[in-house]
Amino acid sequence: MSNGKITIDGQVLDIVPGKTVIQIANDAGIGVQHYCYHPGLSIAGNCRICQVEVEGWDRPQISCKLQPSDGMVVHTQSEFAKDAREGTMEMLLVNHPLDCPICDQAGECHLQDYSYEVGQGAASSPTAKTNLPKNVPFGSKIVYDAERCIKCTLCVRFCEEVTETNELAMAGRSDHEIVIMTSQGEFETPYSMNIIDLCPVGALTSRDFRFKSRLWFMDFAESVCTGCARGCNVMTGGRDGSFLRMEPRENQAVNKWWMCDAGRLGYKAANVASRLEAPLVRNADGALVQVNWERAISAAGAALKGAPGDVLIDGGATLEEMALANDLAAAMGGKAKYAAATGEGDDFLVVAEKGANAAGAELLGLPRAKKASAASVVIVERGQHITASMRDKSGAVVVFAMDGEHVPDSAQVVFPLPSSAERNGLLVNCDGIVQAISSNTAIGPNNLADPIELIEDILGELDDGYDWRGRDGVLASIRALPAFAKVDFPAGYEAAGVGAGS
Repeated sequence: MSNGKITIDGQVLDIVPGKTVIQIANDAGIGVQHYCYHPGLSIAGNCRICQVEVEGWDRPQISCKLQPSDGMVVHTQSEFAKDAREGTMEMLLVNHPLDCPICDQAGECHLQDYSYEVGQGAASSPTAKTNLPKNVPFGSKIVYDAERCIKCTLCVRFCEEVTETNELAMAGRSDHEIVIMTSQGEFETPYSMNIIDLCPVGALTSRDFRFKSRLWFMDFAESVCTGCARGCNVMTGGRDGSFLRMEPRENQAVNKWWMCDAGRLGYKAANVASRLEAPLVRNADGALVQVNWERAISAAGAALKGAPGDVLIDGGATLEEMALANDLAAAMGGKAKYAAATGEGDDFLVVAEKGANAAGAELLGLPRAKKASAASVVIVERGQHITASMRDKSGAVVVFAMDGEHVPDSAQVVFPLPSSAERNGLLVNCDGIVQAISSNTAIGPNNLADPIELIEDILGELDDGYDWRGRDGVLASIRALPAFAKVDFPAGYEAAGVGAGS
């Protein structure tokens, strides 16, 4: 039975039970300006910027709350609708400070964008703007500026409806209404920084990212958080080699619109002062000295040739890296194992398994290392996975590491490992979903070699007849394994092709 039709900007669309006009319009690709609406939260209808014209109605209607009816005709771009939105913008800007040049939200601010689209070129109110509290700490991670706040209540609703921790509330009336913390101190929820993403203006900003960079000077890439096996989809942001921030990216099957604070701030591991930037070989005096890639590869082959041993690989390594680590171990007459930490989880996103690709390692048939043991090669990305004890007791002569602090004294050859934001590859999350990490070329040291290429080069040193496969060939061999027969690969990898980086 048909639920009827609605016409929006000339498009005849099906009425979907439970969906309001703004939701039907968005599904059809018809963008309707909004501040207080979010598909993951209740509808408040308090910002008024989503007003549209409905034929036969004498007043504009807010589309976020407007229930469709059969035969309804809606216009989002008529002069009637535009005039309504222009009046709303005028009211929102009456007390808003003119501080875009120093606001962290500049470049991704909906108020800024809409003011250009439907705002006026000059203020019409002769009265002075209302002064409200500024630089108010909301715990240790967030700063609140009440003068920029447009009272959309997205942050309040998130704390009420998603985390159910109720740290925020509205206080005051009229132009003196502000957001307040309901208790002193920290947020109870480990998901507090999601309110920064929700804020459509510059009222809530990150104390970590504050004043670090303008958005238009940064490069961004779609990737995956490797802080735990959930694999929240993220957008990485970097500039001039520095990893500056990580924010959630919508994926309804994995993390919806959210991510935890710990995962968001985990990017800092890529910026440590002890970050390795070039290959190292131990000289006759016992010191690790910088060499070129060719010499390091040759030295690695010499160190491993005739010395059978295992490979210990980080639980956050990609499927391709793990598969090649298994091949390398086989070439030395040993076996590959993976190591991954476990910890606390919750009933929302964070899982106890911290190895971002632990599920992938199991599909590849790699056993989990449960204690320290000998290994000729160690590939370590996060120190909590391959612990100091594991590294020191491995006796590894060839080490791949991101942080120089993670290199054991036994290492004869050290290769710098790109972070998860600097390389491409596949991970299998805790639910068996295969996802891609993608390189952001604005992050990390320049000219780091791909670990896949390096491992294949070492295999070539150990076997004169080794047949280089490249990433596509390695993926093809993974897909041929029985364990992956029914596994869905993301777009761009269907035929063992490489997904797009940045």
